[in-house]
Amino acid sequence: MTALLDEHPHLGVEPVLRELHVPSTTYYRWRQAETEPCERHRRDAELTDRIRKVHDESGGI
Repeated sequence: MTALLDEHPHLGVEPVLRELHVPSTTYYRWRQAETEPCERHRRDAELTDRIRKVHDESGGI
């Protein structure tokens, strides 16, 4: 959704949301989550980094 509006800004946010039956609050929450991830997403990213490091250090095992 956000990629569509990023690629085609001439469409306008509100008309696209209306056509897709997506509440504007949902769209703006998605946008906020892109720049300010919630605690769970931050923690998941940290764990993913740790898992990759352990995997690399173990020779891919």
